[in-house]
Amino acid sequence: MGFTALHLLLWLLAAFAPTEQEMLTLHVTPRMSAGCGQQVALDCEVSSSQHGLSIKHMEWYQNKTSYCSVNSEETITTHQGHTQSNFHCEYQQGRLTLIFTEVQPIESGNFRCKLRSNKGAKEKSTTVELQECCGKVEGVIKDGYPTCTFTHVYPDGEVHWFHGSHLLQTETQLTKRVEEGGWLTIQSDLEQKSSGEPYNCSLWSDKTGRYIATTLVEKGQWADHMEHTNGGIYAIWLYW
Repeated sequence: MGFTALHLLLWLLAAFAPTEQEMLTLHVTPRMSAGCGQQVALDCEVSSSQHGLSIKHMEWYQNKTSYCSVNSEETITTHQGHTQSNFHCEYQQGRLTLIFTEVQPIESGNFRCKLRSNKGAKEKSTTVELQECCGKVEGVIKDGYPTCTFTHVYPDGEVHWFHGSHLLQTETQLTKRVEEGGWLTIQSDLEQKSSGEPYNCSLWSDKTGRYIATTLVEKGQWADHMEHTNGGIYAIWLYW
């Protein structure tokens, strides 16, 4: 009886004992929010409850495209050729960090970190979400018709025109272009002759349900400046 109980105990210990790979852990932040024009750092850190961990290969990649990797000699290899983004990688004591000076729309989404070591292999993912952005907005009156242009825009949006406090229902000609990096340029031409009252041209974000940029278009004066208003709206006034 004692012999049977001993064998059962040994079998249970063997069955529920963690394997080397189960004692290997890869740590990433599941979701990262990237602010407009702000730096973002993606950390991938390995740990093991066993001594003697030796990293053979560690890598950050997206859609099978590698950004950077580190080998057993702790030498970092960075692959800059496939993207226009300004990024670099750092490695220290089991942590590989991918740092973007500014995340572009084409790079928002799922990133994966993979590891090969003498204790096994692991892979984890993190999602980078780019917040709404509008780099610059300009308004002019061209051939008597108000026109405004929003550049460095993400995500897509709609342009609303106001005359005073009144939302105009006048027809507009809307042009959208995808620029390098996935940024949008949105131009709206109001098909209504300019009057003495100033026009307000605003970019509405369908993602957050708010205006993210606005410009005042007015005849008779000239100046140009950019300011950051409350709520993250960028405004530029053009006078002549």
